[in-house]
Amino acid sequence: MNWRPFIDHADVLWAGLFLTLKLMVFGIIGSSIVGVTVGALGASSHYFLRQLCATYVEVMRNVPLVVKLFFLYFILGLDAFPAALLGLVIHQSAFIADVTSAGFRSIPHEQSEAAFATGLGGMQTFLYVLFPQLLRVTIPPFTNQAIELLKNSALVSLIGLQDLTFVAQNIQIETYRYKESFIVVTTLYVALAFAIVGVMSALQRRLRAR
Repeated sequence: MNWRPFIDHADVLWAGLFLTLKLMVFGIIGSSIVGVTVGALGASSHYFLRQLCATYVEVMRNVPLVVKLFFLYFILGLDAFPAALLGLVIHQSAFIADVTSAGFRSIPHEQSEAAFATGLGGMQTFLYVLFPQLLRVTIPPFTNQAIELLKNSALVSLIGLQDLTFVAQNIQIETYRYKESFIVVTTLYVALAFAIVGVMSALQRRLRAR
């Protein structure tokens, strides 16, 4: 194996890795905010909100990510990075909303009733009573969704965004070192996935300790 081409293209490779990392971080934050919000509204007692959230989840889960990317980039005319980030957020938020709704259903209704009985309002009940319990039960499936978002980020190369997959393909074309390229890219993606698992595991241990 010849690793010299990757040393020569290290600056391009790191730029692609940084872009993938940026998509991953902002994508996880954005999809978490949207997903938890939709999931919380979907678990409310209001029929219209439940149906609206259920429709959002079903549509976004069943439309492929690549279709969303092409629609945002080619039809709406967004720049590559905003289109990629928005596509990842709305795609993964539907799955996170489903996880959030399941988490709320696992919390006994007596918890909310007890909170209301002590004089807490709706938002206070959510923040101080329900949300901490929700975190404990949803961290494992949420970790899976974060890793899914990382893997799905490889599709942004289809709209010309020079992420890790895009630059690795360019290095392949220029150097003809296909095997080495796949090894490098796979190693970097696995390292990012393990980083997600490590952060989420640390958060779960901290919540259990508290």
